[in-house]
Amino acid sequence: MVSKKIVINNDLGIHLRPAGKLADAGMHYSCSIYLARNGKRVNGKSLLSILSLGIKKGYEVEIQCDGKDEQEALDAFVKILEDNG
Repeated sequence: MVSKKIVINNDLGIHLRPAGKLADAGMHYSCSIYLARNGKRVNGKSLLSILSLGIKKGYEVEIQCDGKDEQEALDAFVKILEDNG
């Protein structure tokens, strides 16, 4: 399992567009992908689950990946979030 914490810099937080990018990217990996915040952990391949976290600018989110291609998935999610979605 690999994980990384990242602070969200997008002025609008994780809204529909970046959540969609994350969910779409997640479908390309066989590993399990989760986003976690304040003790709540959701499926990173599910648009609605990602939106349910209510992630706003300045919030810290942990990306957790576990499986065969975990590092590649983690890198992809970090890039999407660092590029402001």
